[in-house]
Amino acid sequence: MRKAVMYVFVLFLVFIAENSINVNAEDKSQDAEKLKTTESLLPKIEFEEDKYNFGKIYSGEKVTHKFKFKNLGDGELIIDKVKSSCGCTAALSSKKNLKKGEEGEIEVKFNSGKYVGNITKSIFVHSNDPGNPKVKLAIEVKIIEEVSITPRRINFGIVRMGSSCSQNLEIKTLPKSNIKITNVETNFPYIQLKEKDKNENVINYDVTLRGIEDFGKFNGFIFVHTNSEKKPRVDIPFNGEVIGDITYYPGKLSFGAVKKNREAKKTVIITLVDKNVKIEKIEIEPAFMTFNVSPLNDDSQVISVHMNQGDFSGKINGNLMIYSNSSVQPAIFIPITATVNN
Repeated sequence: MRKAVMYVFVLFLVFIAENSINVNAEDKSQDAEKLKTTESLLPKIEFEEDKYNFGKIYSGEKVTHKFKFKNLGDGELIIDKVKSSCGCTAALSSKKNLKKGEEGEIEVKFNSGKYVGNITKSIFVHSNDPGNPKVKLAIEVKIIEEVSITPRRINFGIVRMGSSCSQNLEIKTLPKSNIKITNVETNFPYIQLKEKDKNENVINYDVTLRGIEDFGKFNGFIFVHTNSEKKPRVDIPFNGEVIGDITYYPGKLSFGAVKKNREAKKTVIITLVDKNVKIEKIEIEPAFMTFNVSPLNDDSQVISVHMNQGDFSGKINGNLMIYSNSSVQPAIFIPITATVNN
């Protein structure tokens, strides 16, 4: 009897095991079918080309190219965004949602602007294609200048008040292009432009800076006008700094917000450019500010400005006043600002 019961029990276990195997096999088959169905519904982006060469263009020209693509998948293709490697290219998708077999275009506009020579720019197309979520496109171009200028930027450097300096500006036109320079000018009153030599394709100008009356940094542009339709004007930036017998840094002292009855400190570095110049007197206002002077090196001094405002509260507008025997900078006024809070 016991043997018969055991035999029935074993048969029951075998039956359960076989059913479990069949169920698992059926589940796996269903999962595989679902996966296959899901995969078949995925989008797939495919471009006809991923690189385009515009060849040779002239500086100032604008060119456009359309990259064509297609959705080769069964699922809907969604273009999330299109980004370019710099602001000179603008890329737009003609259609953001594409069903199976539909086509679209990425239009790329390139403005040669101030570029010269061989240029390569990249465009990145982001989509919901899981196999290729970010596609890199590229444009190539060789940019030729009808008018080339050397140097492209003029840096006069540091100029002493009352002195003058000159630099050469070379303007070349493309041979056999019939491009002419019609005018060279600047609206900066302290720069003089003088043509010094000229041949068929090259003009040289003396660019002279003189008579500038303000201390500090300056900048501006020289404008070269041409008869070119593609680039009728070329702008050459210039910059420099005018100094006197004395330089100082910073140009103003800002303590910002200071709590009442708290001492605060700022420093100014004074440099004597002219060795014959001497600091004769230093004063400060308001009266609750003090200072002390210490040497930094043979030509420079450090002025430490201390503020201990006591019971005063509110806004402070004062000056650090430096007097010297300089004929061009007999007095220097460095503004002081602060706000004292309770």
